[in-house]
Amino acid sequence: MKKLFFLLIVLIISGVRVFAAVDTVSFENGVKMVYRNIPSTGVVSVHVWMKTGSVNENTENNGISHFLEHMVFKGTESYAPGAIDEVVESAGGSMNAATSKDYTFYHITLPSYNAETAFKVLSEMLFEAKFIPDEIEKEKPVVVQEIKRKFDKPTYDMWSYLYEALFRDSPYEMEVIGTEDTVNSFTRETLVDYYGRYYHPQNMTLVIAGDIDKKTAESLGRKYFSKTKDGQGKRYDGNAQKKYAENYRKDFHRQVVQETGVIAFPADALNEKNIFAYEVLGEILSGGEYSVLSTIIKNELRLASSINAGYLGMKHGGSFIFTYTCPVGNSDKVKDAVLKVIASIDKFVDKKSLEKCENRLKSQIAFQRERASSEARDIGYSYTLDIPAYYHNFLNKMSGMQPEEITSLAAEIFSRPYIDLRTLPEDGGKKEE
Repeated sequence: MKKLFFLLIVLIISGVRVFAAVDTVSFENGVKMVYRNIPSTGVVSVHVWMKTGSVNENTENNGISHFLEHMVFKGTESYAPGAIDEVVESAGGSMNAATSKDYTFYHITLPSYNAETAFKVLSEMLFEAKFIPDEIEKEKPVVVQEIKRKFDKPTYDMWSYLYEALFRDSPYEMEVIGTEDTVNSFTRETLVDYYGRYYHPQNMTLVIAGDIDKKTAESLGRKYFSKTKDGQGKRYDGNAQKKYAENYRKDFHRQVVQETGVIAFPADALNEKNIFAYEVLGEILSGGEYSVLSTIIKNELRLASSINAGYLGMKHGGSFIFTYTCPVGNSDKVKDAVLKVIASIDKFVDKKSLEKCENRLKSQIAFQRERASSEARDIGYSYTLDIPAYYHNFLNKMSGMQPEEITSLAAEIFSRPYIDLRTLPEDGGKKEE
């Protein structure tokens, strides 16, 4: 009875999500506005997603997207350094930003009656940042300290190398944060040039989600985001995927007491055809304590203390990755067990397992997307990466998934040579192999 009640709640919420209206408007200057009304919450979340990230960098300016994200908070035409955070907090809001390989986004969530503050602040940051020389020099050691902290993680080298192995000879192999040398080399001229080329209207997606009517949202959007800018920067448009003729293995020896490993199969770049099947495949394999991998490798065979699987998708490349932590000496056994599971994936994908998986994914997305900030993030991600169906069709697609869609995709991906990386305990001072 409890299970049926839970499923009823999920379906009710899912129904609300499926039929929620999303409106898109293209401004004359090229900005795309996407609007979703979430009534009776008293909150609105305003996001601006930029079609640029570290994928548009090179070895000389690696890290500039991330550094620029920091700098647009440090002074604009109307706001002195430090004033932006104060203004947003005074309006009862919170704000943040993030940079990835494919995009950079900025967001403010605040009470609906103060919505205009979000539009004004974000517009100034993205159109009228000042790049004050003193502030640039103050921010460099902050970012350099971020760079240095990453080396504290014992698995850092392994994960850094994974991107090199998957995407060698493309911008995806570089780290988003850059290097100490590149960050210290940035000048005001360098930043202004990048800002001018990539922070232009055609690269902007303005997302408004929450308790605000469409007329007001569009009016504020046009008021603050109809500015013109002649930047010509476009996102990287190459083929980033590295292919292997045979399996590849590399070990890293660090001060650890357990072994940590990654098994990565090169996969497709983000696309609307396969993204749903990848989601379901990852959920079946490692969605929770009673998923296939946890049940077999962690609980039955007791080979690993943790094991997970999922799709790493980007605009121009992808991978399906297995990660695990296990006692010393167990990595080969874990790898063999993973390969055995995926070789017989048909046994684990049927109508019953799909139903369980789909209900979990539906409940997660349904509850998550009733929050304005989460909803705006899903919209911005999908539209910026040119996969709007990922947002619009997620729940409907979950209901129509067939076992053959999952098993055929798995058979294709898991037949490819894989990358096998491991972080192992140091042995008598032994370092990398």
